This record gives sequence, structure tokens and C-alpha cells, in this order.
Amino acid sequence: MQAYSDAFLTGDAKTAYGLLSERCRKRMSPAEFTGIVEAAGKMYGSALPLATYSAKVSDDLARVTYTYAIKAINQEAEPWTREDGRWHQDDC
Repeated sequence: MQAYSDAFLTGDAKTAYGLLSERCRKRMSPAEFTGIVEAAGKMYGSALPLATYSAKVSDDLARVTYTYAIKAINQEAEPWTREDGRWHQDDC
């Protein structure tokens, strides 16, 4: 989750896209996703420290809530899935 967040907020679309679930990568092309991440990179420009973090995990699924000093980017119960032993963001 931290690696995804850092990549997203810094505009690193390649890294962030690689941390999406297979399901999300099938629904969104790299080009579509790159536009979103590049916009976030222009808006925030750097990784931000987490204010809070919590996760509810059940087998290979998790709901993750994390907050920042900037409330607009807080995430509540964001879905994540474990694929091939690694966690991937599944909110698409």
C-alpha cells in the first residue's frame, strides 16, 4: 500500500500500474492510468507521510483505510487483493 501510494502521488505511473490487481489492469489501459497518475504527480509531487493506517484482512482480500494531512486523498476501506503472494490495489 505504501509503495502504491508513493508511486501514485509522485506521478510514477509505471510502478503504480504494476501494483494494480490483474482485474484492474484488464479494466484500465496503461495509457488511461498514466494520465490519472501524472495528474496526481503534478498536484502532489512527492510522497506524503501517512497519518493513520488500518487494514482488515480476510484470506487474500483486505480493506485498507489510510489517511494523510490532506483529507482529499484519504482512503477508506480501499480494496486490496493478494496475487502470487503480493498485495495489489483492487479499487477500479
